[in-house]
Amino acid sequence: MKKSIIIIAVFIMIGTGLIAQNTATTNAAAKILSALTIQKNVDLNFGTMTMPTAATQVNLTAGGVRTTPGNITLLAQAPLATASAYSVSGDNGATYAITLPSSCIITAPYGWMQVDNFTTSKVGNISTLNASNGTDSFTVGATLEVNFPQYAGSYSGTFDVSVAYN
Repeated sequence: MKKSIIIIAVFIMIGTGLIAQNTATTNAAAKILSALTIQKNVDLNFGTMTMPTAATQVNLTAGGVRTTPGNITLLAQAPLATASAYSVSGDNGATYAITLPSSCIITAPYGWMQVDNFTTSKVGNISTLNASNGTDSFTVGATLEVNFPQYAGSYSGTFDVSVAYN
């Protein structure tokens, strides 16, 4: 009986030793994405309008539709209203996020206006590059906060739009 217990114990120890000595070969890998680039194709322009009769807003959708709640007349004269447009390129099929500013200021010699409420044509500011050529495009709209009085002039300023792999 003692011999059987010793033999069983030896087999258990040998079996345990063999299990502890097993190894698994594992591969390691990494993928580096090509550079993500953005190019502006069209500037944001709220178009031509009259002087306001009171403070108001001019809304320009990412689709280029311009509206106002009132106190100003939106004209169909040059320069016409346009949403800004961008091209993006990078790794085929990769997802990317768009970052917009919270606001910017546009100025003229005798005044300024704030631009805010930036929006994109992409739901949730997320998009995916084309699976076969790694390109995509989107547009940006915003709201122009028109002060009262707002002096006549051509107003301009800049803002940054950035993209990053998601």
